[in-house]
Amino acid sequence: MNTPLKGRRKYSIKFTVGSMFLFATTVTACVAIGLQYYFGKQMSQEAVLSKLTTASTSVSDYLHQVETNATSSVKILRGVATSIEHAFTDVETRDIFSQILSDNPLFYSLYFGRNDDRFFQVINLESSPIVRERIKAAPNDRWVVIKIFNEGDKRTRITNYYTDDFSLTKSTTEESNYYPTRRPWYVGAEGTDVFKTEPYLFKHLKITGQTYSIGSPKGAIGTDVVLSAVNQKITATQLGLEEGTDAESFIFNSKGEVIASNRHLFNEVLIPSSAPLAMSEEERVLIEQSPPLLVSNQNDWGPYDYAQSGMPKGYAVDVLELIAEQTGLTFELINGFTSVELAEKYRIDDLQILHSVPANSVTPGIKSDLLFEGQLAIAAKVIRKIPRNLNSLTFDTIGVVGGFGMKSWLLERYPKLNIVELASLDEAKESLMSGELDYLIDTYHTLSELNELVVESTVSVTGLSQSDPISFHLYMKEENQALIAVITAISPQQRRALKAKWLDTNQWRGSFVPYPELYQVTQQQINHDKMIEMEIEGERRFVFVTQMGSGEFGYEYFAVVVPNSVVTEQVIPKLMTSIAATALVMFALMPLAWRFSAPIVKPIRALRLETKKVKARKYSDVGLVNTRIKEVYELSESIAKMGDELQQHEKQREEFVEAFIKLIAQAIDDKSPYTAGHCNRVPEIGMLLAKAAEESSEGKFKDFCFANDAERREFRIAAWLHDCGKITTPEHIVDKGTKLEANYNRIHEVRMRFEVLLRDAEIEYLKTLQEGSIDKEQALSRLNETKKTLQDDFEFIARSNVGGEFMGEAEVERIQAIALKTWKRHFDDSIGLSPFEEMSKVKADVTLPAGQSLPVEEPLLSDKPEHIHRRVHPLEFEPHLGIKVDVPEYQYNLGEVYNLSISRGTLTAEDRFKINEHMISGIKMLDALPFPPELSRVPRYASTHHETLKGTGYPRKLSGESLSIPERILVIADIFEALTAADRPYKKAKPISVAIDIMYKMALDEHIDRDLFILFLESGCYLEYAHAHLPSAQIDEVDISQYVSPSEVA
Repeated sequence: MNTPLKGRRKYSIKFTVGSMFLFATTVTACVAIGLQYYFGKQMSQEAVLSKLTTASTSVSDYLHQVETNATSSVKILRGVATSIEHAFTDVETRDIFSQILSDNPLFYSLYFGRNDDRFFQVINLESSPIVRERIKAAPNDRWVVIKIFNEGDKRTRITNYYTDDFSLTKSTTEESNYYPTRRPWYVGAEGTDVFKTEPYLFKHLKITGQTYSIGSPKGAIGTDVVLSAVNQKITATQLGLEEGTDAESFIFNSKGEVIASNRHLFNEVLIPSSAPLAMSEEERVLIEQSPPLLVSNQNDWGPYDYAQSGMPKGYAVDVLELIAEQTGLTFELINGFTSVELAEKYRIDDLQILHSVPANSVTPGIKSDLLFEGQLAIAAKVIRKIPRNLNSLTFDTIGVVGGFGMKSWLLERYPKLNIVELASLDEAKESLMSGELDYLIDTYHTLSELNELVVESTVSVTGLSQSDPISFHLYMKEENQALIAVITAISPQQRRALKAKWLDTNQWRGSFVPYPELYQVTQQQINHDKMIEMEIEGERRFVFVTQMGSGEFGYEYFAVVVPNSVVTEQVIPKLMTSIAATALVMFALMPLAWRFSAPIVKPIRALRLETKKVKARKYSDVGLVNTRIKEVYELSESIAKMGDELQQHEKQREEFVEAFIKLIAQAIDDKSPYTAGHCNRVPEIGMLLAKAAEESSEGKFKDFCFANDAERREFRIAAWLHDCGKITTPEHIVDKGTKLEANYNRIHEVRMRFEVLLRDAEIEYLKTLQEGSIDKEQALSRLNETKKTLQDDFEFIARSNVGGEFMGEAEVERIQAIALKTWKRHFDDSIGLSPFEEMSKVKADVTLPAGQSLPVEEPLLSDKPEHIHRRVHPLEFEPHLGIKVDVPEYQYNLGEVYNLSISRGTLTAEDRFKINEHMISGIKMLDALPFPPELSRVPRYASTHHETLKGTGYPRKLSGESLSIPERILVIADIFEALTAADRPYKKAKPISVAIDIMYKMALDEHIDRDLFILFLESGCYLEYAHAHLPSAQIDEVDISQYVSPSEVA
């Protein structure tokens, strides 16, 4: 069932049609704009894709050109050096190298390292702006030539700066600790194949890059490429995007390690600076004379010590920088080697410092104070259960990264472990995944990196909470013992800053692609060279990935992450323009939209007027609406047809209601044969008098008139229902014709008692004669006297029972005297009773007095306790009904003396209330009925015919000001019918003259409206009713002049 939309705002048809038009237009415009946005976005996406494809091709060509040129250049130089016996001078070597660098501006430098550690290098200052800045060259410098050689027990480095025509502008000579044979490019240059290093830190430039090198009989030849030059190739502008665009571009290898990027991969955390260390003069001199110290830098031991695109990074690296700041020492970090290789270089004195080493007895040298601590963890494939205690792993193969003392540290504490050392963390992970290792042990933060580039974890990492944190130190050879003494611990504030920077975030993973989703795309060949939209770190972005490289040096990937805004920035302005234009057009069309509603609104409004006629029940006035809209015309026909059907239905309903009301009235009349016809006759008298009042053109009723037939019908129905409450009144109360009547006339019971007394007197007479105590004549005289007294008393009681005469005090006293006479009851009056009688005796507690037994003497007349019927429930009235009556204490009082003592009529106060209660029942019944508006006054009209003008009536005690003319009419109609009715058992039918006389007195007493009474007489209503309903014997002459003053007659 649908719930009505109560309380919700309603809208006009004009507004609805206009709004629907605007809505349809808006939807159409939105769809069009949406399609425009979609296809515009597609075009923009394709445009960006085209730019990125072009850029990727350019970058790929650039890198390919670099690789090709570098490979061919070093191969040519090797060939020249091998085939020609001529020993080239430095100038000849410089000219050859500079020519190659001029032809290949992408190269940073060309150099040749000999087996005896002699080194010759030519640097191209035009290869990258950062080269000139880092090498501190003058603006007019074009070339830099570096030559390093042994000079006695010292190693010398000469740096010459030249202009474009090789005019010397500056020359510096300084001591050097650079040995080419110890560098990654030299170590890897074996055989005749070109070797390409991983990104590492260039010794002289202190920037990162990659080297292409090849071995020769006398050493190795190499050429460098600065990665900053590659970074410049993948900026937003180089990608064809606007400057300042948040597009992120990366070049990374198959392991996900970033080679170049336009993004700054590290968040800067401010680390408190170190105050200069208080040192002695000898320590200060020692530091000033100390050359730069070569320090290890691992490739992949994050977050403590690793290289990102060759640049040293990590917790330990920052610690070393703080120590350098604190002491004045200079550290040169060497990377590009595995951990095992770095350890070996430290062992053979190619490095002076090996740092981030657990305290152990194997690593040679002197151990510093604590650098930092780390929590150990163990890693295994996710399918393998990780034990809680390392002692339970004696039969498993455990891997650690070798060279830095981790194996020694573990075996000192867990000697039964089977530990295998591996060259790097990457190699260790491969061994773990292949099954060569069962477990891998390292710090928790380091092992957490193993799952960095995968969406679903393949390795499970668990911290070894039962073990103490492992401490890491810096190791130096014994000859540097004096320097160890000045390396002191850093402050707690600095440690907190370092922890926040490296251990509390994952920024150290900047050596890898920062987005695992990006790396996963490289594994999906089908998604290469496309714009793929995906969610990255909670934001929707576009990803472009393409593969680069021929595979000779391993595949590399170029990837770009583009925010949605970059793709839509070309679409949104046009979209906003379209929206603005559409809104402007729609605003201009709004008046027209309102006009479009007219063909519908006008006939609908006409229909509304027709429905108002239906609402007003003017069914005959309902007509068809002239419209060309089929549905509206059909609706108009339906409304007209509905009006006809409603008119017919209403007529049938009214007939049914009136028939039902008449049926109720008939039922009330049929209930008591003595009141038959009362409910039928009162409406006739009422309608006659109402008609006379309407036709009156003078006096107080000249303005009275029912507004329409509906009001006349309302009054007529109220007259029919005026005594509807009598349906609840007990019949024996309504028909009570004698005082002692209670479902039967108890006078017969009293008469029988008199008969008993008479029999008793005759029996006493006969006994006296038999005994002879007095003579016969005297006894007979006494009997006759008693008989005469009994007859007189009964006659008086019977006459009093009829209630035809007024009962004064003397009569009441005589009744009370008669009641004192007694008679003997020989039978039990508590047997053979109905349940109700038994209940009354129980409630009254009626029992024989103590010591008495049958027969008992009883009063001739009595008011017994069982004669009183109490109310079962208290009688209460709803306040809104306005009922004001005095309710007797008891429901009934059947006492014989009490009833015979009634002064007038046959009804006690209880009887009178029970009869009058029919008005209360009628009010309740009518109040409960949902009368329609046209019958709303029926309950009022029907329930006021017992009210008086002076406020003494019942049940509301209304005054004359509260009684309307229709209500006053019903008062007169009810009284006149009651006075003239011949079927009332408690009185005889009165002639109309007597009835008129009684009503006159009632008018004088303000019991009825005198003006209406006079109109009742003058209009002849009383006579018209009498001829129609009364026997001719009741119709006598009535002189109305005696009731109407001369002025009123006039």
